[in-house]
Amino acid sequence: MTLVARWSLCAMLACLLGPCICRANPHPTRVDEYSNCLECHADHASGDHVHPAVQRGCTSCHSIEDREDATYIVLKPGKSVVCFECHQPETFLNPHLPYASGMCLRCHDPHVSVNPRLLRARVNDLCLQCHLSKPSSVPSRNLPTIELTANNTMGHPYVRHPVSGSPDPLTGGEMCCISCHLAHGGTKLHHLKMASEIPEDALNQNSETKDMCHKCHLRLWGLDGAEYGKRNKKKKAN
Repeated sequence: MTLVARWSLCAMLACLLGPCICRANPHPTRVDEYSNCLECHADHASGDHVHPAVQRGCTSCHSIEDREDATYIVLKPGKSVVCFECHQPETFLNPHLPYASGMCLRCHDPHVSVNPRLLRARVNDLCLQCHLSKPSSVPSRNLPTIELTANNTMGHPYVRHPVSGSPDPLTGGEMCCISCHLAHGGTKLHHLKMASEIPEDALNQNSETKDMCHKCHLRLWGLDGAEYGKRNKKKKAN
């Protein structure tokens, strides 16, 4: 089956199954706009990272509908995706397919999460759910895959390059997919960050993706005057 045919089949199935998937189940009890939802759904409002919309009340995103003898809790109708009512959507030359398709919940939890930005999992764990090459992977322009070492700590963009388990020279945090890529999309292919999107531009150069490699490696080698590089050189000297 060709890629075009496969996408056509997916679109057809989405049209056929969409109404079934999106139909809400009746709420177990009758509620109204004055009901305290958190009496039963306290887990939606407590945790490390809580969506501010939850603090403003459930009706920020949900509507209560009475149909015959049942109550239904549904997402508020909007111009497009309900998330975009508050989060102004951006248009990218090279968008990430889930973002462009309004699939915010593919990566984010709408209520609460143990991860920053309400992510459903740690950055790399989340990205690799789709982008780690598996025997069943089908090559696609919209879903590129990568091959990594057995523990998923290195192997991209070349064999010995770390993707986790090592410090990010620019942020001080752990190296991860968004050290080099933008999550929602950008102007470069593969959603690569441009020089202006990576903090502390090395040597004040502005050569876009070429500078991406330079930024980290100049700092690692101690050629940009950064303390990280100096400490690294001292350790090697000892």
